[in-house]
Amino acid sequence: MSKESGGFLRKVARFVANPTTDWTELDAPKEDAGESDYAKGEIKAMIERKRRNDFVRKRELDMLRKIRREGLSPDNALALSSPSNMDPDSRPQGGARSDIAVKAKIDEIELQMVGGASRQPPMMQPAALPSAPGRLADPATTAPNTLTAPATLPYDDEPPQISQAVLDMARATAPRMASNKPTASAQPSIHGDLNVHVVEVVHDPELDEAVIAFANADFDQCEQNLLDLVHPGAERHDQAETWLVLFDLYRALDLQQKFDNLAVSYAQKFGVSAPQWYSLPQKVASFLSNKDNRNLSAPDISSAVLNAPTTEPAELEQAPVSLEGWIAPTSFDQEAAASLRIEVLQMPRPWIMDWSNVSSVSPEGAAQLVQLMRQWAREAQELIWIGVPQLLDVLGESSPTGVKDADPAYWMLRLEVLRLCNRPDQFDETAIDYCVTYELSPPSWEHASCRVREQTDNIHPHTRPLSHVGEVTTSFVESQMHDEVEFVQVAALNLSGQLVGDIGQTLSQLDDQLSASVTLEIDCSYLLRVDFIAAGDLLNWVLARRAEDRQVVFNNPHRLIALFFGAMGINEHAKVKLQTT
Repeated sequence: MSKESGGFLRKVARFVANPTTDWTELDAPKEDAGESDYAKGEIKAMIERKRRNDFVRKRELDMLRKIRREGLSPDNALALSSPSNMDPDSRPQGGARSDIAVKAKIDEIELQMVGGASRQPPMMQPAALPSAPGRLADPATTAPNTLTAPATLPYDDEPPQISQAVLDMARATAPRMASNKPTASAQPSIHGDLNVHVVEVVHDPELDEAVIAFANADFDQCEQNLLDLVHPGAERHDQAETWLVLFDLYRALDLQQKFDNLAVSYAQKFGVSAPQWYSLPQKVASFLSNKDNRNLSAPDISSAVLNAPTTEPAELEQAPVSLEGWIAPTSFDQEAAASLRIEVLQMPRPWIMDWSNVSSVSPEGAAQLVQLMRQWAREAQELIWIGVPQLLDVLGESSPTGVKDADPAYWMLRLEVLRLCNRPDQFDETAIDYCVTYELSPPSWEHASCRVREQTDNIHPHTRPLSHVGEVTTSFVESQMHDEVEFVQVAALNLSGQLVGDIGQTLSQLDDQLSASVTLEIDCSYLLRVDFIAAGDLLNWVLARRAEDRQVVFNNPHRLIALFFGAMGINEHAKVKLQTT
C-alpha cells in the first residue's frame, strides 16, 4: 500500500510540475534520444550566449577605457546608463560557477563607475580616495607616515588654487616679524640695515618633537606636529614664531603650494606680510653645482646629451656621460624610499634616477614610493628615468593578475609609474587587471603635471656625498676691547647639504686650518638638515674649540636646524644666529 501511495504521490508531483501533460502519459518513459537532442541544443545555446556576452563585455570595457582618457560625452553617458545588452539567462544564479560570479561583479563595478562619472568628469577624479563604501582603500594613502592635516587649514595634498592677487597681498615686499612668545633674542644687525635683524636662537622644548622628527628625516611627522601646534584652538595658534618654523619646513622640502596656502592664513591671522618664498633645495643644488663646475672642463657635453633625441642611432655611439643622479639599490625597501626622498632634495634638476639595478621591492617601500611619485606628479618639472622596463617587470612579477594575496601597493606603484611615463593604454590594461583581481574599482587615469623622459644607456648617473664641509678661510677684523683697538683673526667656513652620519674625522681635519683664530664663523645658509650622529660630532667639535678659548658662531641656519642645535645643547657652547628680513 505504501508503495502504491508513494507512486501515486510522485505521479501527482509530476502532474503539478507538468500541468499540460495528460494524466495517463505521466508514467510513460522518456526517450533517451529526445533527451540527448535537448541537452545538445542547450549546450549550443549556452555557447552562443557566452560568445555574445563576451562581445558585449569587451565593447563596454573598451568604452570605459575611452572614458578614462577622453572624459564622458553625452552619447557615451546615455549608452552606459542603459541596461546591459547581455543575455539575462547568463546572469549569476544559485550554484553558478565562480567565474560567472566574478563577471557579474565586474558588471556591477562598471555601473558604479558610470554613476561616478556622470556626477564628475573623470579627469577631475583623484587617483585614490579615502576608504568609503564601494571604493578602494589605497594602502599608499593609509601608510603610517601619511599626513592628515587639520580640516580648518588649507594644507591638503591637493589644495585649491589661490589667485595671484591674494598671494601678492599676503606676501608683500617688506615682511615683518611678529612674535608673541619669542624663541630668539633679537640683536641689531652688524650691517647697520634697519630692515635686517639678527636673532640668536634659544632652546624651545615644546618644538623638540617636531625638530627631532625632521632630523630623523620623518618629514611627514614633523609637519603634522607643527600643524597640530598652529591650527585654530591649539596652544601655539597665536604665536607667529611657530608659524615661521612651518614656513622653513616647506622651504626646506620645496613645497611651494603648501607654503602659499600657509602664507594666506598667516596674513589673515596676524595682519602682517608673510615670509618670501624660495626653494632651499634649489639653492643648495645650485651652490654645490657651482662648486663642482670649477673643476669641469666641458660642461656643455652634459647639456648636449640631455637635449639630444633618445632614439637616434648617433646618440648610442656617443661616449657614456656621467651626471649626478640617484641610483636605485638592488632591494628597494622603506629605508631606500626615505633615502631617495632625502637625496633628491639637493640634486640638480632635472632629477636623474636609474632603476636598472632593482630586483625586488618590499610592500612598505612600494607604498612610500607611491607617495613620492604622487607628489612629483603634481609638480611641473622634468624627470629623467633610466631602466623603467626593469622596474615595471619587477612590479609585474609582484602583482600577478588574479592573485588577491599580492599587496595592492604593488598595483598602485605600477599605475603611478605608467601615469608618470604617460602610457594611458598600458594604464587602462593594468587598471582592468586590478579590477578583475580585487573586484574593486581601480583609480582613474589622470594626466601628470611632471614629464618623465626615459633615457637610454648613454647616461650613467653618479651619486654625490650628502655632507659638505667647506675649506677654512681666515681674515683679520678690527676689535675694540678696553678702549684699545686691535686686529684679531677670524676663521670662516660653510656647511652645506645634509650632515648625516659620522663627520668627526672631517671636522678634525679643519683644526690645522684654524691657525690663531679666536672666532669661528660657520655659514649654514646652504645647510638642509643635520641628523643625530652628525650633531653629536658637531657638539664634540664645538666643545673642543671652546676649550681652546675660541668662540664658535653658526650663522643663518633655518629654524628647524637652529632649534635642533638647541635641543642637542650646542647653543649652550656656541651662538646660533638667524638673519631675518
